Amino acid sequence: MTAMTIQRGLIRTAPVNARALRLTRRGRLAVVLGVLVLLVVGLSLGGSTSGQASRSGPVRAPHTVTVAPGESLWALAQRIAPGMDPRLVVTQIEALNHLAGPQVLAGQQLVVPVAR
Repeated sequence: MTAMTIQRGLIRTAPVNARALRLTRRGRLAVVLGVLVLLVVGLSLGGSTSGQASRSGPVRAPHTVTVAPGESLWALAQRIAPGMDPRLVVTQIEALNHLAGPQVLAGQQLVVPVAR
């Protein structure tokens, strides 16, 4: 099927299927929102695994340390991992030793993570 148009005395024919696809305002909004959702989901899935590994640092086999007199868990975290965020190290130590909080005693043996 063809459509005929008359412009300035010329008759032009074009296939009906060759007409440009037109989206309504709602259709354009739906396409833009769909693309944005895909971008956000893709970035969150791709960024979460690599970001988590870089923040917490790669960990290999843990070893045991003895808490010094007057030393807190925060100070111990700074001593064993000076280049890392102490909050993350404290959380790892609490998890490895099944501690309910940051309270430790002098002479207590704790399993600590070792960064590569």
